[in-house]
Amino acid sequence: MTTTVEVELGAGFRAQVDAVDKNGHTALMDAAKAGNLAEVVDLMERGANLAARSDKGKTALHFAAAHGNADVVRLLLQKGAEVDARDRDGHTPLMLAANYGCTQTTQMLVDSGADPLAMSYSGTTALAYAENNQHRQTLDVLMKSLRPN
Repeated sequence: MTTTVEVELGAGFRAQVDAVDKNGHTALMDAAKAGNLAEVVDLMERGANLAARSDKGKTALHFAAAHGNADVVRLLLQKGAEVDARDRDGHTPLMLAANYGCTQTTQMLVDSGADPLAMSYSGTTALAYAENNQHRQTLDVLMKSLRPN
């Protein structure tokens, strides 16, 4: 015997897409962190909230940027993710990309209008993160973004 169930794709379905784990992470955040572009696309098509925040205030863009997932960063920005979103410590996605030496992601964020001079709540900038962690190429990208054309 087979039972068929029809499901109306309404608000409840969308709410499940944005369900959170014990750290406040959504499936979109996890997919962005893992660099799983296909899953990010699927979740966004199902209505995942780009502006959702983890318990630490991070967005999917923070996670993608921190892990150097440039394709995911590009897609999130194209879909309207806030380029200079701040987590609870005032970190922007650019600061995280610079901290971990994600040069391609740093370039993409700068090209999309991220502020290289923005300061975290402790007063640190993306430039300082790149320099302190000896990410020379990332620092070069940030320095070039400050020079007039």
